[in-house]
Amino acid sequence: MTNEPLERYFFNPQGIAVIGASSDPTKLSYGVVRNLITHGYRGLIYPVNPKGGEIQGLPVYRSIAEVPDPVELAVIMVRAEAVAEALRACGERGLKAVIVISGGFREVGPEGAALEAALKDIAAQYGIRLIGPNCVGVMDAHLPLDTTFITMMPEPGHIAFVSHSGAICGGSIDWARSVGVGYSRIASLGNQVDVDIADGIRMMKDDPNTHVISVYAEGLPDGRRFVEAAASVYRTKPIVMLKAGLTAAGVQAVASHTGALAGNNDAYRAACHRAGVVMVHSLQEQNDVAMALATQPLPHGNRVALLTNAGGPAALAADALDRQGLVMAPISAATQERLKAVTPPGTQLGNPIDMLGGPRPEMYSAAGKILLEDPNVDMLMMLFVPQAITPVNEVVQSMVATRVGATKPLVACLVGGESLNEAIYTLNRGGVPYYRDPNRAARALGGLWEYRWLRERPDLTPTPITDVDRATVQALLDAAWAQGGAGFLDADTAARVVGAYKVPVPFSGLAATADEAVALAKKAGYPVVLKRIAADVIHKADVGGLALDLRDANAVRAAFGRVTDGGRTCAMVQRMIPAGHEVILGAKRDAQFGPQLMFGMGGLYVEILRDVAFRLAPISAEDARGMVAETAAGRILEGVRGAPPADISAVVDIVQRVGQLVSDFPRIAEMDINPLIVGQTGSGAWAVDVRIRIDGGLGIGD
Repeated sequence: MTNEPLERYFFNPQGIAVIGASSDPTKLSYGVVRNLITHGYRGLIYPVNPKGGEIQGLPVYRSIAEVPDPVELAVIMVRAEAVAEALRACGERGLKAVIVISGGFREVGPEGAALEAALKDIAAQYGIRLIGPNCVGVMDAHLPLDTTFITMMPEPGHIAFVSHSGAICGGSIDWARSVGVGYSRIASLGNQVDVDIADGIRMMKDDPNTHVISVYAEGLPDGRRFVEAAASVYRTKPIVMLKAGLTAAGVQAVASHTGALAGNNDAYRAACHRAGVVMVHSLQEQNDVAMALATQPLPHGNRVALLTNAGGPAALAADALDRQGLVMAPISAATQERLKAVTPPGTQLGNPIDMLGGPRPEMYSAAGKILLEDPNVDMLMMLFVPQAITPVNEVVQSMVATRVGATKPLVACLVGGESLNEAIYTLNRGGVPYYRDPNRAARALGGLWEYRWLRERPDLTPTPITDVDRATVQALLDAAWAQGGAGFLDADTAARVVGAYKVPVPFSGLAATADEAVALAKKAGYPVVLKRIAADVIHKADVGGLALDLRDANAVRAAFGRVTDGGRTCAMVQRMIPAGHEVILGAKRDAQFGPQLMFGMGGLYVEILRDVAFRLAPISAEDARGMVAETAAGRILEGVRGAPPADISAVVDIVQRVGQLVSDFPRIAEMDINPLIVGQTGSGAWAVDVRIRIDGGLGIGD
């Protein structure tokens, strides 16, 4: 392909060939040709079928080789077994962009997967960029262009949609047309044999008609590529992401706290945080947030005014706003005086501004404009419950008029049903997003505020840490792998690994006898700790394998037999760190997103309390500090109820170093530092118990 952007060939091609086009109106390939014609594609359309003839008034070419120039895009719709031959013919013809709508590939089993692998090889051989297979194609409502067999085109709008699922594309278009919501571009990617979600996001970046990018994903096999693509786009255009398949148990965890706590959802959340993505949990929520982002300016603050004719919906809205981190705006006295002149007698002029049962339609516009001019108001939600004396269609026209000249976001919530069909369409086409429920309207405003924060947050790109000893770690891991293969490192080796990355570790050593333990304790300096070292022991305290605060040789000798189960194991002797806050720092390699970090409350109850935050590794200092602050453990470290603050800077440094470690060495599959004991500000933090599991695989992104 030339240096021209990928979207140029898929969304603005000079000539389209439909391979497998049929003259039978019941065939999907007939629908593709029909849509190209009836939905207004201005370029040349070339049906291709060995039978020749004519389809819908167009001459049919017997092969892609016969198709004249200009042709830049092929849409393949033949049986799965014949797709590879058709794709190769496209390559021989010199085409560099192909959409394979045909199904019958990986989604049907091993035989289909083999057919799909052949497509990948052919595309690579000829330099073809390929969307699909098992997709419905692409649309551009502004050009216009429609390569799908979906019956309807969306109205032109400003939401782009990138989706694995063609069915969800079709359903979304049907919904959008019914409520007056428009789309800019739609790309159904199917099995992603080549063009993936990352490519889809990039294809929407420079489209002037796209204001927000909605993404529906079922799988992200190269999660880091998705993160990089989204991170390069989100400050210019918001990305609203819905992902299926977050609750699968996956590979069951390992014997560490991090493995027990980290799941598919945690890795995905960490990836979206790094990528700057607004996460949603349903198609309805995705549409609600995207509608607001596509049509409204971003707020300068989180203060919301509610203008209503019904107290109940306003009360529900106030609760929902609070859950979104938004607050009720304090309405100034001057604004209240102005409101008196344009609202019914008896109107409650605080916030919510309740005009009671019978406001005239024009009062919504008059009062709304006054509220938007109040410097204390950042956003406006207008609520209306249909009344017998107030025509709903006139009310919504007044709401739309409020938007004229507005520089602050406003949304409308109309609670009702049958009487609202025309009103819904009027609002959405008029640029005022409509929501049937106050919770949905509040989530939309929350999405605006969330994106404002994401766009303005500091750069999270990590700076590599260089004052580390990679050679020592490489040698330790190689030796451990040669000796035992996959599994947990012994405690002494694990401590040396993190120590090589300048993570503070107390002096320690392994003792096979009580005399060795006493000698090590003398070298470490009292008090010391004894810990049982055994491959099958995870939680030492549970089996009597831990002895604390041993202050002389006699105490060490007395504890040694108990800790080592009568001498059946050995013991680690470690200098005891002064009391401090106990936190946990862990890492785990995710199959889609690569290494991720975990931080939270440490000690015995970490899996019960589950006070943890996750991030991708490596990590910047800014992001590490935010990760710590996200947890109750972090808030405790800041100092509570008069307690002095702990050394958070030391924790942030260690988080970064562990992130660099697991990024540098893909063989580290999982690790825990529990506890990481944190002293007061300036006194540092210590990794007193380190567990590291290695395997031979390389993770995504390595």
